[in-house]
Amino acid sequence: MNILIVDDSKIIRRVLSNVMTRYFKKPAWPELNIFEAEDGLEAMKVMKKEQIDIMLLDWNMPNMNGEQVVDAVRANKEWNKTRIVMATTEGGKASVLKMIKKGANGYMVKPFQEDVIFKTLDTITARMVK
Repeated sequence: MNILIVDDSKIIRRVLSNVMTRYFKKPAWPELNIFEAEDGLEAMKVMKKEQIDIMLLDWNMPNMNGEQVVDAVRANKEWNKTRIVMATTEGGKASVLKMIKKGANGYMVKPFQEDVIFKTLDTITARMVK
């Protein structure tokens, strides 16, 4: 399982990395690789080098925001299987619907609790081949 955490906050990246490590300790997921990017441009560099299964993506970042990342990932046929979970402060109904329509597979609003992250991951990973 390859996870890419994209957020301009180092603290948020660290928190999400720790939660991913706890979640993917399950026997069904024997291998976990976590990659981090501080903005969308850096995320695109990682995507070109690694096959990412799940991306946790902030919306508001410098250089290339989350919406632009979703557009770029969904425009690239090689990245179609990447599951995108928005992890952002943008929690209004219009924002959520916009990103889901663009191709996000899940949505979490900051600040989030570990159980909410786990439930979101349960939904996302249930659709993936283990």
